[in-house]
Amino acid sequence: MQKKSKTSFSDISLSAVIAGITAIIVGYAGPTVIIFQVADNAALSDGQIASWLWAYSIGSALVTIYASWTTRQPQIMAWSTPGIAFLVFALDGYDFSDAVGAFLVSNLVILLIGYLAWFQKVMALIPISVAAALNAGILLPFALQGIAGWKTEPQIVVSMVLTFFVVRFFSPRWAVAAVLLVGGVVCVGMGKANMDGFVFAMATPIFTAPTFDLNAMFDIAIPLTVLALTGQYLPGLAVLKSYGYQPDNDRIVKQCGFVSMLFAPFGCHNINPSSMIAGIVAGPEAHEDLGKRYWASIVAGGVYIVFGTLATSFVLLFLSLPAEAIMALAGISLLAAIAHALNTAMREEVDDIVTPTAVFIVAISDVEILSIGSTFWAIVIGLVISIFQRYSRASV
Repeated sequence: MQKKSKTSFSDISLSAVIAGITAIIVGYAGPTVIIFQVADNAALSDGQIASWLWAYSIGSALVTIYASWTTRQPQIMAWSTPGIAFLVFALDGYDFSDAVGAFLVSNLVILLIGYLAWFQKVMALIPISVAAALNAGILLPFALQGIAGWKTEPQIVVSMVLTFFVVRFFSPRWAVAAVLLVGGVVCVGMGKANMDGFVFAMATPIFTAPTFDLNAMFDIAIPLTVLALTGQYLPGLAVLKSYGYQPDNDRIVKQCGFVSMLFAPFGCHNINPSSMIAGIVAGPEAHEDLGKRYWASIVAGGVYIVFGTLATSFVLLFLSLPAEAIMALAGISLLAAIAHALNTAMREEVDDIVTPTAVFIVAISDVEILSIGSTFWAIVIGLVISIFQRYSRASV
């Protein structure tokens, strides 16, 4: 169990500083690149991309620093990786203002769940197998797109794939960051990187007034909410608990929902507990003393602010790389998440693996009914089958 202690600057340590910096570098190395695919499909400007990164970084920083300082727990926030992957295709046919409206509604629902202390109740209604299969179905296309790049740029893609598996053998934590580094070096070495337009520049937030489209609520808001709760909140809080902390679930849900609503008009969808980098700041590498690891997440919050301030430079840096490198990085960074989701989906339904398989297939399809996309219908199918199964078992 975590020992209670008073927050103090004397608790800061070199190991916590290193862990905090590492967490943000690892967190940025993979999922951030998916935003550029969202931008391509939704015709977002470079300024809107930078604003999105700024909103995500500053919003995450505020909740991370405040939550960690007040609870003395390493509570690190991030955006919903399944959510951003989902948005690559979900924004097709919608104005970005419709998406912002959906972001606000999604986070309002999450905020209400926190205030009403319904988090555990809502989680009990959504089968883990359905959520995991949905997650896997949304993420799989990125792996397929990443591999497809070898046809046009085989040297770049193959070098990145080999780097991932070699580095992963020694240090899984640094594998994706190494892929980004090697991919960048190979692109520069082959003359495929155009750095002419790169400059250090501060990001300028761009406000987008929300509009509320009914179909966008079904196509974007509902799936985003389910993905955030099941793909981020649930595993993120579980990681904290696995290291001996007892986070206040509903308090975290409220904080993230509120800050997410504030930053939604600047482009950010959902800010929530991180499941991918939580172990870096909550583990023994941050500090041998359980009660002093919170400084790792506070440092991470500071790094978030630096990265968010320089979001425009990050956009220009990524835009200097060929599309094949971007797609390969996105696909490689999500491999572990896809594998974990598929494993969870099948493990949780050992007596009936057909249900998660059906959810997975519908999620990756392009089926559209009543002008509502496949992700929503995958959720509906999974919930309907699960409810029917519960009823059938109870009546036996």
